[in-house]
Amino acid sequence: MVIRVLFFGPARTAAGVATCTVTLDGPSTIDGLIEQLRRRYPALGGLGESLRFAVNEAFVVTTCPLNDQDEVAVIPPVSGGSGPATPAPGGLIALSDSTIDAAGALSRVTGDGRLGGVVWFLGVTRAQSHPRHGELLGLEYQAYEAMARKQMHELAAAAQQRWPVVRAALVHRVGKVAIGETSVLIGVACPHRAEAFEACRWLIDELKRQVPIWKCEHWSDGAATWSRPELDASTSRGQPDRPAGAPTHD
Repeated sequence: MVIRVLFFGPARTAAGVATCTVTLDGPSTIDGLIEQLRRRYPALGGLGESLRFAVNEAFVVTTCPLNDQDEVAVIPPVSGGSGPATPAPGGLIALSDSTIDAAGALSRVTGDGRLGGVVWFLGVTRAQSHPRHGELLGLEYQAYEAMARKQMHELAAAAQQRWPVVRAALVHRVGKVAIGETSVLIGVACPHRAEAFEACRWLIDELKRQVPIWKCEHWSDGAATWSRPELDASTSRGQPDRPAGAPTHD
């Protein structure tokens, strides 16, 4: 059977390709696929056991059986991070390859007289210096777009079940983001401020933890490093290349 494999973030850097096809003889599982991938792309072994896998846009365990023509995504831990905007229940879900329209997003969650608490979070790329690479020039976000949008919808729906969230907006940039530009926007509208604050914080934390979006930092010396140092595959030695605990946006 033939499996289409997609690589993202540090896994793409390690493999040196964005996609490949793998032919498996007879029945197999994700574990069997992993063996073939690590033989073909030895640098993937440097990512340890941190990789996750999705089959046809759904996370699976490594014992999951595979079928002919399955699409398997190799997913490193995300670093919460172009596509059309899609409506969420009472709001907006979007991946954007251009400047985030904060005013437009705001208009999607305001205007309901029942909602007394509207809370926004904007994650903005901020200036930073690296001891080896100099000044940060900007960020570049990569996403498994179909799965990212699906999970953003699921987060919005989960927030509406946990709190009285009537409207929600989740917008994330993909591609290059300059210093001072917004890379992520979260907005919620609830009847009261307390639940709006709680839901907004939960949404940004869960988006950064779950949604398959990765962040690459571009430095003035020409280096490009993934934001999680333990997964930095940009150096020839495959060793951590930036100080821990040094995020590029809040």
